[in-house]
Amino acid sequence: MAAPLPSPRPRRFRSLASRLVALGVLQFALFVGAAVVFVIADGPRREPRPRDHLVPPVLQRLEGLVDQPAALQAALDELEHKRIEVSVYDAQRQLVATNVDPPLAIPERRRFRRPPPPPGEDRPPPPPGEDRPPPPPGEDRDGPPPPGPPPHGPPPDRDDGGPREPRATVLGFNVHGGRGFLVARGVHHAPSLAGPILTVCCGLAILVLGALLTARWIVRPIERLSRTARALGAGELRARSRLERSDEIGELGYRIDEMADRIEGLLVSEKELLANVAHELRTPLTRIGVALDLASEGDAEAARASLAEIAVDVSELETIVDDILMAMRFEVAGAAQLPLRRAVTAPAEIARASEDRMRGRHPGRPLEVAVAAALPPIHIDPRLFRRVIDNLLENAHKYSPDPDARIDLTVTAEDGRVVFEIRDRGIGITADDLPRVFTPFFRGDRSRSREAGGVGLGLTLAKRIVAAHDGTIDLTSTPGVGTTVRVSVPAVP
Repeated sequence: MAAPLPSPRPRRFRSLASRLVALGVLQFALFVGAAVVFVIADGPRREPRPRDHLVPPVLQRLEGLVDQPAALQAALDELEHKRIEVSVYDAQRQLVATNVDPPLAIPERRRFRRPPPPPGEDRPPPPPGEDRPPPPPGEDRDGPPPPGPPPHGPPPDRDDGGPREPRATVLGFNVHGGRGFLVARGVHHAPSLAGPILTVCCGLAILVLGALLTARWIVRPIERLSRTARALGAGELRARSRLERSDEIGELGYRIDEMADRIEGLLVSEKELLANVAHELRTPLTRIGVALDLASEGDAEAARASLAEIAVDVSELETIVDDILMAMRFEVAGAAQLPLRRAVTAPAEIARASEDRMRGRHPGRPLEVAVAAALPPIHIDPRLFRRVIDNLLENAHKYSPDPDARIDLTVTAEDGRVVFEIRDRGIGITADDLPRVFTPFFRGDRSRSREAGGVGLGLTLAKRIVAAHDGTIDLTSTPGVGTTVRVSVPAVP
């Protein structure tokens, strides 16, 4: 019979749902990370400050380009790329150059000062009228606006409930030897659709990739299980899925492989059963045939001499057939439904009856029986229970090659139960075979089992009969030392 599969390895995730949740969380984290990256790459939304860009060197450069309209316009376009809108006016408030349409208007009633020069740099004297002394009390601080035509563009900084525009910065500016004006303001970065579009595309790619990985992760093992099931259905009993997973799909694969091992083991056991039954039936049938041949030849004395052997052979045949029929009955009905003819019986009676049967069948085998005094009675089916003890004694004899090796039968009482213990000093059972000795049709050492006889149902029937009596049967063994079997059943209070 095929060996049982090893226990599943410890699992990091206890369920497939946990892994799917983890995958969803990972996808969400990747999506959020991509969105943050695109927002950062798209640049800040705050308004730039003109004074941070229109430092004195930049102003001096612009003033030097007044007489070069194309170069001046190129310099203003460069500022436009930095989100600085600039309009330049001369002393008569005539527009000289601008990088915004409509041009920025000059704010009213304001004193216009140039930013201080860098440390160590001399500043040219301002044109007359730029830095006026402060007005006397009661007079407007800035006085009337300089003469000239009305400013171009919309009114400055008007709060009419609509969206507020950035506040303009006005600086003094030398234009054609006169004092002009440079009006500048920073503007917000124009909203771009590239960031949201890239974010959506990246999120879609993450979702599609996650779906493909999930499908590959789930569908492939299911297809593998399906192929295994088809192969088993087609009769390929060695087909296995061998999935190395620790979730429910891996558990399903493990159970399918386990089922396949059991089916293969059962079929192998059935073949072994047929071989064992054929082997067990051959010898008695041959002896019966010889006896019948002798009788047919008229040799009455030889025929009568063979009657005793024929009776033993018939008994063996009855035992084999009875074991097989009882095993089939257990398989169909189960131990709980086995009809028992219970009776209150003294344990000593069972022990003495088994002792007599053992000595009658194997008179040369040393057998020591020890029955404790004042044992409580047990409520059992005497015929079936004696069969258990007989079978255990017979096994002890079969697997003790030394004819002088003693077999012990001990009956004691422990904690409200009666214990029958059979101990031999035979070949023992290996650690690999020990968990499987109660499996139907299992025979550990095939060569010795074939010599000893039997079809591999003795211990199976013993266990089921004991279980039907609410008892337990335990077996311990050491190869080369011997085997001990303990049968425990409840005592009658």
